[in-house]
Amino acid sequence: MALIAAVLVLPASAAGTDGATGSNQGGGATYGDTPQAEISLTVASGAWLGRATRIRGRSADLAGRTVAIESRRSRRTGWEPVASVRVDDDGRFATTWTPASAGRHQLRALPGTASSASADSESSSTVRRVTVYRTVTSTWYGPGFYGNRTACGQRLTTTILGVAHKTLPCGTRVALRANGRSIVVPVIDRGPYARGVSYDLTRATAERLGVMHTARIGAAVLSR
Repeated sequence: MALIAAVLVLPASAAGTDGATGSNQGGGATYGDTPQAEISLTVASGAWLGRATRIRGRSADLAGRTVAIESRRSRRTGWEPVASVRVDDDGRFATTWTPASAGRHQLRALPGTASSASADSESSSTVRRVTVYRTVTSTWYGPGFYGNRTACGQRLTTTILGVAHKTLPCGTRVALRANGRSIVVPVIDRGPYARGVSYDLTRATAERLGVMHTARIGAAVLSR
């Protein structure tokens, strides 16, 4: 009788381990035989709203399998899938991501597909931070106002870094990008009031970006 019972139990045990993804029945983002896959991820620190930015990476552990790319705005928000890509036989993968909102974003890669649940963060790549810029028109100001107090209370000088904006609260940090240069400065004043212009840069800010004229630049509102 004991022999018969053992024979009856064996098929059920074997069925539980059949297949490479048998331990992943819940649709999770990890594979049963690669629970701690190493993944590297490379992406530029700056991107543009509505434009595709290239994402590259490597994972010898996942060659021939699929990697999911996920993004989130901050630690307070959940991860959302933005792409899936097959890892080449040499362990390399490449895809693109087109951001739909400006500001700071975080990206990571992990085993699975874009529709998989990202339950196993231990197998994810290092989180990469990307600033997504919106294209805006800017001018600069200063002459005739030096020595005066700004609308936010600072004394305007030739060396102060900051921008004027019509509505953003004083102290709001804004990331700016132009001519391959980038800088983060606070809102220190009100303006500009020229039609179609979003930001007025202080002289020092304009000099850092190399835009001593009305110009199209990148801007991303960050936080206070």
